[in-house]
Amino acid sequence: MRIVLTRQPAQAGHIEAGLEQLGYHIDFLPLTDFQLPQHTATLDAMVEGLHNGIWQRVLLTSPNTIRALIARGWDPAHTETRTAIAVTGPGTARVLYDYGAQHTPWMPQDDASAAGILNQFPPGPGTIALPQGAAAGSAMRTGLSQLGWCVTHTVAYQTVDYPADPARALLPAHSDALKPEDLTDDDVVILTAPTAARRWAHIQVPVRAVVAIGQPTRRVAQQAAIELAATAASPDTAGLAAAVDRL
Repeated sequence: MRIVLTRQPAQAGHIEAGLEQLGYHIDFLPLTDFQLPQHTATLDAMVEGLHNGIWQRVLLTSPNTIRALIARGWDPAHTETRTAIAVTGPGTARVLYDYGAQHTPWMPQDDASAAGILNQFPPGPGTIALPQGAAAGSAMRTGLSQLGWCVTHTVAYQTVDYPADPARALLPAHSDALKPEDLTDDDVVILTAPTAARRWAHIQVPVRAVVAIGQPTRRVAQQAAIELAATAASPDTAGLAAAVDRL
């Protein structure tokens, strides 16, 4: 049995390493990709503002948000001397460290959903920068405003079908990544994000089982009439291993 994650090898982290340590054979089937917006003026303005310390806080909601800022010249080590950086979880924090940050960012303790983050986030008043993907909803902006923050929002990147435009892509291409026709009926496909679930709905091929990485992905999969064998109780190695072991 092979576990196939619907993201790029460049996004591999502790989940994949943990599953391999447990003896699973891991491979990757990229379904979506990430690229800079066609027009980057507002993103560039946010990078300049982060370097000048014009906001009291910045909230980074995904590793790709960081990659987009870095692609436009952002230096996290420069920003953290003036601005408190917040992230939504350890995976985003690791990417932040990879690009030079030294300080420990704020992050939620357990629940990394929008509601969980907002329940734990320090209240305002104050100013905060919020770069996000184009597909992000308004929940975070609205919630931060209700907490008393003056929010400056910008689109940092776009989620597109794999592969992205090479001139704007945030992640390097990998020639050894799987294609849908490479899947077999002994594979377990892990839908790693709601966007991956939407894409899988259009290219479904026969596999042993399909598993959602968490509740947001499960909801989208069900809306798209994808038959799920399981949903991980938590989006980490333990949660995915437990879901796969039940198959």
